[in-house]
This record gives sequence, C-alpha cells and structure tokens, in this order.
Amino acid sequence: MQSPQRQNFRQVPPPQTYENYAAQCQYLSQIAELEIPKVEMSPTELFEKEKFRSKLEVLCQEALTEGYTGEISSIALKCFGSIRSGFATQGSDVDLAIVPSWVNPSSTLTHSSRIDRDIPRLFEKKLLEKGFGARLLTRTRVPILKVCEKPTPELYVALCEERKKWDDLPEEEKYPVAPTPQESTPPPAPLVAIDGQTNSAQNIQHHSPNSKTHTVSRSSTNSTVSEKDIPQSPTRANEPTTPTSTSTAFQDNSKDPKTPHQNRPEKPWLREKALGPLDFPKSGIGIQSDMNFSNPLALHNTQLLRCYSICDPRVRPMVLFVKTWAKRRKINSSYSGTLSSYGYVLMVLHYLVNVAQPPVCPNLQLCYRPRPGATPEQIAAETTVEGYEVRFWGNEEEIADAANRRRLTVNNQSLGVLLCGFFQYYANLKFNGQSFIWTSEVLSLRTLGGIRDKREKGWTAAKTTTVDGKEVRHRYLFAIEDPFEWDHNVARTVTHNGIVTIRDEFRRAWRLLVDVGNGRVPDGELCEQVVEASPLPVPKAVKAGDIELGLESAAAAAKAGTRNLENALAQTAVTYVAGKSNDQNRVGTA
Repeated sequence: MQSPQRQNFRQVPPPQTYENYAAQCQYLSQIAELEIPKVEMSPTELFEKEKFRSKLEVLCQEALTEGYTGEISSIALKCFGSIRSGFATQGSDVDLAIVPSWVNPSSTLTHSSRIDRDIPRLFEKKLLEKGFGARLLTRTRVPILKVCEKPTPELYVALCEERKKWDDLPEEEKYPVAPTPQESTPPPAPLVAIDGQTNSAQNIQHHSPNSKTHTVSRSSTNSTVSEKDIPQSPTRANEPTTPTSTSTAFQDNSKDPKTPHQNRPEKPWLREKALGPLDFPKSGIGIQSDMNFSNPLALHNTQLLRCYSICDPRVRPMVLFVKTWAKRRKINSSYSGTLSSYGYVLMVLHYLVNVAQPPVCPNLQLCYRPRPGATPEQIAAETTVEGYEVRFWGNEEEIADAANRRRLTVNNQSLGVLLCGFFQYYANLKFNGQSFIWTSEVLSLRTLGGIRDKREKGWTAAKTTTVDGKEVRHRYLFAIEDPFEWDHNVARTVTHNGIVTIRDEFRRAWRLLVDVGNGRVPDGELCEQVVEASPLPVPKAVKAGDIELGLESAAAAAKAGTRNLENALAQTAVTYVAGKSNDQNRVGTA
C-alpha cells in the first residue's frame, strides 16, 4: 500500500535562488574533497587485515579439529561488510562470516548454514589461549564473536575471567533455553495520520517468507504528530550533550510495561556508550573483527552493496562522506541507540536510486533477470537463502562495463550537489511527499520508488519476537527495510533519544547549509567532532568515619604548607552534608 505520489522518482526542490544553491553545493564539494582522502582505507591496511583474517581462519580450523566431532568438516572465514563492499573507512572492523563445509555434502541442503552451538565457544577458547582478545556475544540478533589482535593486559584478564565464569557453570546453565512466551492480545491499532487522512492499522500484518518468530506485543504505538511536535534544537559541537526533551513525535515504546519506571531515576543518555571492563576500545588493541555465526544473508547483502558501489564513481565517496559525518556527530552506534553504518549506507543508496533526478543508480533488485533457460524451480533454488529471495543484478563485470559506457545514468551532478540534496531530503519536512516522512514511512531499497508504509508492514508498535529461543526487541521509531530480509528493520536499535538526535543532526546540517547559502558564516563545522561531557556520579551516603578522614587530610595539608587546604576543607564540608552527620561542630572546629 504505497502512497501514490511515492511510486515515481522525486526531486527535492532546490533552495530559492541558484546563487544560494550553488554556494551550498560548492561548500559541500570542498569539505568532501578535504575529508574523504583522510578516511579512505589504504591498500596497506587492507593487506594487513587480510593477513589477520587468514590467521584467524587457521586458528578456528585448529579449534574445530581439536574439540569438535560433529557433522561439519571444516570452516572458512569469508569477509563481508564494508571492507568487501568498498565502503570501509580507516580503522573499520573486519566483518567475517563463518561458512561451514559438511562431512556429507548432501547435508548442505538440510543444514543450510546452521552452526552447532558449541562451536563459537570453541573458537573463543582457542583465541584466548593464543593471546587474542575474544568475547562471545550471545544476546545479539545472531551470535557474534568479537576479536581483537592486541588486547591490553587489563582487558585480556577481564576476558579470561569472564570465560572462566562460563566454564564453571553447570552444563544445564551454559546453554539456557528461553521459555516460549505466551501469546498476548496486541493493543488496539493506532490511528495514523498520513497526508491528511486518518486510517486504522489494526488488520495490517506482514510475514516474512520464512517466518519462525513468535510475536508478543509489549507497548503502545507512535502517536499522530506534526513537525512542530519534534524537538529541533541540535547540540553544538564541544558542548555537553543532554537528551532532548520527550516529544510526542517519537514515543519511547521500547520499555517493558511490567517494570515500574515511574519511581526510577532516568539514567543520563550519551551518544557514545561508556565502555565497560569487557568492552573493546576503538583503538590501541590492534585489528578488530566481528565473527558472525548463522548469518548467511550477510554475504548476499554485501554483494548487493558492492555492485551498487560499481554503478557510478560518485557512490563510494558519497557513502564515505556520510559515514564520516555520522561518526563525527556520534550518531552511528546501534549499541547506544542510534543507527549502524549499514543503515546510513542504505539511506544514501535510497537517495541515489529513488530521489536524485535523474537517478544516479538503477534499482539492482528490479533489474534482476533469470539466466536463459532456467526453470522456475531452478531459479528459486539458486536465489533463495534461508527462505528469503536474494535476487538482484549481481554480475560485477557487466555492471562495470555498463557504467563505463554511461548506460546506467544520465545524471551529471557533482558530489556536492548530491550531498546537498541528501541532507535536505532527510532534514526538511516542508515539501509534502518530496522528503522522507520519518513517522510513517519505511525506506525500502527493493521497492519501486523506495518507500513503503509502516502500516502496511505492521511496523507501528514496538514488539518482542522469539527466534531460536532468544528474545529480540524490535523498535520502529525509524524504519529501514533490509533489502532481502523484509521482516528485519535495520534501524530496530534506534531508541527515542537516538531518533531525536539523528533528526536533530540532519536539521543542524541543513541549518549550516542555509547559512552558507545566505552568505553567513555557518555556526560550526558540518563534520565537527561532538564532545560529550561524562555524566556526574550519583552522590553516595557516607559514614562519620569518612568525615574524620577528610579532617585529617585537611590537617595534614595545613602542616605541609600546601595550597590544598581550602579545597580539602571544602570537600570535607560536602562530605559532611552528604553523610547527614549530626555532629555539626566538626566543620567549624576544623
């Protein structure tokens, strides 16, 4: 059920005058020319990461040979993600997919890519023994083994201790089976206002071609909103950031109503999650890798993105620029409640395929043609993975040849022009039907026009699904449909704070561009690094003995003749008040 105006290609209207528009595009071109060479991954870095992949593959095969007796004969670690697609920036992780080979080749059809549950732990143990940092994440959508080349001593000790805790668990607790949730009646469907019409979404459902999930509705849905309801005050760089005030535009429907949140103090939200003792820092620990288990669609997603990167020489630099901007503005962390880099790649491709006029890239999924002479059964067998269709034009040589002959596009716009339209499209709500409507629309790369409706997919309320015994939380405050796995929202991790911050950043970018177009000095740099202030610690109750220690420290400072006496006395007074002591004569005596 697509909106009629969304079925054809659309052009975002330019600013009021050509002079303003030209100035904005020139400004973006200059920034892109400066920033992109800084973030591109060098051939040397690519070579080192390929050596790391090869080393990990050897060690994982050794672990399989030494501790596994099942039906898998060997494994390969295949690179996917940004390094394979061509969209990697400096320091990007190495994304690896575990691809098994079976003792009985005929088992491939029945087992598909399913990995036995004990194999990830075998790999984790082997890598720790060899001095690598390794931590298995089991609460993710698919199991992920995080690996680093050179862990710090503190991190390595923490990882080994965490592994020992798991080894010491009783066998029945090592692989707990999540209880099957009871079916519950979903709340009444909302009335969603789109293009001036109010419609009920009660009977609209969406099922994947390989649906294995059990859905439990947990909360109310998004409310009907207008632009004025949405906070519009983006945070300046180098200023402490705080969550934007709650708006009705994006209700935080990610909380379980069973938990009493009314009396619980709200935790401060940061764009960048504070690191715990088991978390890997971004730098200082060598090459990092995420090893994925049971995720065969990732390889096909990567190949699709790689083919898009070949379609036109402007695709790759535009993706690199947007990823750099999102990283500098700290809105690219799914762990913190914002959007993954993969999500931003899909946002860029949506714009290039469906919004830019003329289109920069063809829709590769709509360009798919079966090989001559293939029967419907053969086509289905060749292009179906885990029950999902992975059909697209994927011949790299043909695409590169067509691109060189200028047969894929007649668009001659500069990178600056494309970036200007990109930021306006996602920042501006003034042009009905010609900019992205965050509250009701789904970005869908496979769809003609690139847009689907949240009501059509049933993506109007947060919910929890159980997949293979694990609960997975789905949010739809921001909706980006995976190109193949249509029931997967790539932006499902985006929380209320996250969506408000992402939209604020697009509006900030557009405000800077408006300043440039009007001949004013922009109030900040587009790709300026956000600096967040750490949240203040919550004061804890202290004992009278702590006050005595504070007084002793003050006396010692006085005897030593230091300049810290005043600070020590002030700290003693604060400690005294926080401890709620009844002995009010001590501070005066000091």
